[in-house]
Amino acid sequence: MTRKTRLQHDPEKAGFGKRNGRTGRPKGTGGKARELSPEEIARIEKCMVVSRHQARNLALLHLGLGSGMRISEIVNLDIQDIAPSGRVGNHVVLEKHSTKSKKSRTVAISRQAVRIVQDYLHRRFPPPARPRGPLFPSQKDPRKPMSTTNAIMILKRMFAAAGVVNASSHSLRRTHANTLRRQGADLMLIKEQLGHASIETTSRYFAVDPIELHCAVDLLKF
Repeated sequence: MTRKTRLQHDPEKAGFGKRNGRTGRPKGTGGKARELSPEEIARIEKCMVVSRHQARNLALLHLGLGSGMRISEIVNLDIQDIAPSGRVGNHVVLEKHSTKSKKSRTVAISRQAVRIVQDYLHRRFPPPARPRGPLFPSQKDPRKPMSTTNAIMILKRMFAAAGVVNASSHSLRRTHANTLRRQGADLMLIKEQLGHASIETTSRYFAVDPIELHCAVDLLKF
């Protein structure tokens, strides 16, 4: 087996580190992950048309963009968590065992994401079947959720196919936060939505846009 082949079959050697004995996210997926532009999101969506997993991938993408949840939180969702009555709700309660902070929190979900996830469930479970099981199941064992590692790799392939560079799974979370800020959401509300322990952590998600700054200063009148 060549070194290239070993890298393809070994997530840890392909850029996945181990944290506390567990396989972590690939290098460069957190911290300074950059925001996605509307044009890039449109390109990613367009590239999904040829995938047999289009509905699943679109739901994974937009649930990240429309809720700001971590990928690990998304893949651990059960259908009953997000659609207890068969219909996707506008929020989900994350239990403390599934969050990074080990604290439960309620996460709001955008109307667009709700619609896309509902369509995904309808495709998986045509009426009158009742949706159940993991929201994003493992292909090897549908009774179990997809692993965080696999979800990250799916997103990386989606970005690559669309020619989106220097982006990662964490870009969905950063895009969500920055979009809320530009729409005037209070910083404390964004902090709660993301599940951060401190406002300082939330503030690190925001980059200074020179054009945005100029426009804001230009409106000043004394």
